[in-house]
Amino acid sequence: MIPVVADADTLFGATTRGLLIHLDYQGLIRLHWSPLILDEMSRALVATGRKPDAESARRHEQLMRAALPQAEIPTQQVQAQFAGVAAAMRSAKDTHVAACAAAILAGDFYSSTQVVSLVTKNIRDFGVRKLAALGIEVQQPDAFLLNQFRQDPAAVASAFAAFRATLRSAPEPDRLLERLAADGQALTAAALRDAWQQGAVRL
Repeated sequence: MIPVVADADTLFGATTRGLLIHLDYQGLIRLHWSPLILDEMSRALVATGRKPDAESARRHEQLMRAALPQAEIPTQQVQAQFAGVAAAMRSAKDTHVAACAAAILAGDFYSSTQVVSLVTKNIRDFGVRKLAALGIEVQQPDAFLLNQFRQDPAAVASAFAAFRATLRSAPEPDRLLERLAADGQALTAAALRDAWQQGAVRL
């Protein structure tokens, strides 16, 4: 299992968010966030009209917490790591995201883990090499998800199918793959579609 910190821009897309949660359910990853990350996500959801108001966004946060009770890294533990990652950041506004990953490495969450994946669209805001030296591997979500698929196509496809089954709209696989691509995960969506059309996996 890979400890993963998802940035707010990764959690923003509903299809990507749902797939990551179901990858956790499958035991492929252990997804994490902090209250600071969830707050940033909620503000973005309201600002873009994805959620009508702050109250609706907060309710969504609570649903996420209920879905993965072990995912949240407390704010105090995150803030304790700010100084340790600050020099590795290109943008101070995202220090809290790297600090969340550092808190996992510094705590007792995973005794044998020396690397945490930090999944973000804003690679340019992070000093990738400096963070790698601290044990934080920064990746874009499409690259991260594609790598998971290449390592275990059946498990990722199973997570996708399980996620699809939870949606009240009951979208066909093609439709949900389009949504995943629209979130920015075009390579992952294409790989899943190809495997599905070839009969290698079920979606």
